[in-house]
Amino acid sequence: MNFEEEADLAQRSLEHYFRSADPLRRYNNVYPLTHWHQNDVFNYWWVAHLVDSQLDAFSRSGEALDLRRAEATYAANKARNHGTLLHVYYDDELWNALAAVRLYQATGTAGYLADAQQVCSDMFRTAWNEAQGGGFAWTRMQLDYKNTPANAPAMILALRLYQLDPQPDYLEKSLADLAWLRATLVDAASQFVADGINRLGDGQIDVQWPFSYNQGVYIGALIEFYHVTGERQYLEDALTCAHTTLARLAQDGVLVDVGEGGGDVGLFKGIFYRYAALLVQETGDVGLRDFILSSCAVLAAHAMTDDGWLLAKANWRENVMLPPVDLAEELSAVMALEAAASLEAKG
Repeated sequence: MNFEEEADLAQRSLEHYFRSADPLRRYNNVYPLTHWHQNDVFNYWWVAHLVDSQLDAFSRSGEALDLRRAEATYAANKARNHGTLLHVYYDDELWNALAAVRLYQATGTAGYLADAQQVCSDMFRTAWNEAQGGGFAWTRMQLDYKNTPANAPAMILALRLYQLDPQPDYLEKSLADLAWLRATLVDAASQFVADGINRLGDGQIDVQWPFSYNQGVYIGALIEFYHVTGERQYLEDALTCAHTTLARLAQDGVLVDVGEGGGDVGLFKGIFYRYAALLVQETGDVGLRDFILSSCAVLAAHAMTDDGWLLAKANWRENVMLPPVDLAEELSAVMALEAAASLEAKG
């Protein structure tokens, strides 16, 4: 299968099905949009992954249009968020900051770097506290609830900024956060990471949510620690996590998340594929590479519409179902196929 062609089709299909006539919104939450109320929710963090996906297209194609599209999507998303990346949910601002770093690397525009640095500074100043022994909070509304979706991306952001500007705080806080995450939410033997702790104010860990995106961002953080330190053990731990994820969450050759069926969960697989592909690029792990490619072949085969577009529901083994399809579900497909294309290009 030619995954470059499939990734290109996925990108064009997303534009075909989800592009909005509203210049500020730019993309609809769902296809088909049958009532304007379906766009009431501002899915700020979904759009951050849309920017990342458009940057994936630019990295693959080198086409200026893909970069302009990413910049325009980022600008509209920031404008809808009152002209800032900062948000009541820390993970939401982190996803957007990670996209900002990639935009800076693609364009050299200092404003993107400043946006990302502002988010990191905000995290260090307002999200870190000693409740539950340390770590970054998930939301400003509940500072004693700590979870992987806030802490792992915080490390990825800080360590990527450290590689651009080696300020000691970036590395020191990341090391402290990794120590906290491993002591609190990571199983040492399997390297599988739980979702969070103290969500209900009872000090309990949410082990009932074995989400693929938690494993993806933990893998991403370990990769960045390897980039900064050169210590191979970080990659070994990341591989252990990745293979545990496949053993626990793969069914019939594709990943399945608890509660799958649209909404935020629709995005989770795509996030895992993004960081799993980066891990394969670092390690050459054949088993993980083969899983990514084979499961994406399943996705491409079942998501093809009768008129030649690609429309993906959460379950990649089902033939394309009747709409509605959430933007998050389509984004996961785009992200996964871009990950597969990146591995295919490297042979």
